[in-house]
Amino acid sequence: MSLRVIDSGVLEPHWSAALDHALVDAVRLGVSTSTLHIYRRPPTVSLGYFQPSESVDRQAAAERGVAVLRRMSGGGTIFNDEGQLIYTLAVEKGLLPQGRDACLRLACAVVAQAISVLGVTPVLKEPNDVLVRGLKVSGNSQLRSASAVALQGTIILSPAQGMDVLRTDATKVGSLSEILGREVDLQEAMDALVESFAATLNLEASNGRPTEWEGVRAGELLRRRYGDEDFIWGR
Repeated sequence: MSLRVIDSGVLEPHWSAALDHALVDAVRLGVSTSTLHIYRRPPTVSLGYFQPSESVDRQAAAERGVAVLRRMSGGGTIFNDEGQLIYTLAVEKGLLPQGRDACLRLACAVVAQAISVLGVTPVLKEPNDVLVRGLKVSGNSQLRSASAVALQGTIILSPAQGMDVLRTDATKVGSLSEILGREVDLQEAMDALVESFAATLNLEASNGRPTEWEGVRAGELLRRRYGDEDFIWGR
């Protein structure tokens, strides 16, 4: 069985959220095979699906040009920028362990294995974080349906600027480049993440791109949900 790997580079934030959802829908409906989507965003606040909008300073975000979106998966409010790798894994439910906690542990273990290749010793902090030297370098979340599961997460490669637009108390965040004392090669980190997911799921990774169906579906979701102000700020 194969794992389609889509490297989208830097994406417009709201489009990235819509595309992630479309990729999950494609797997859920049997339109596409298991997919690992990897990309980055310009400065963005990502609200967990159930998070209150008060967890971000809306005025400060607007003044600084920081995008705000509400993602499909749960979890907390986080800050993204181009110094982070973001992933979405969309697979059939049978490929992952049963239960929410087990799936989150798997996601964290995969990320931990990937970043250990870079020369660090990660520690898993339940339910959904990966720490190095006491600093959070990855957070993970999930979305479940009757037939498919989506795992989402980040790997912080370099220090973020602008996190003070958040109004949440969070685990102290660090970056791999700060911890290692060197710049982390983007491609090296991506390759390690792909290899870790492929090995864990026993799938053969191959490069791909979104299908026409997924592109159309993403456009619909952008208009109806992820680009809609009421959806983003209405909680």
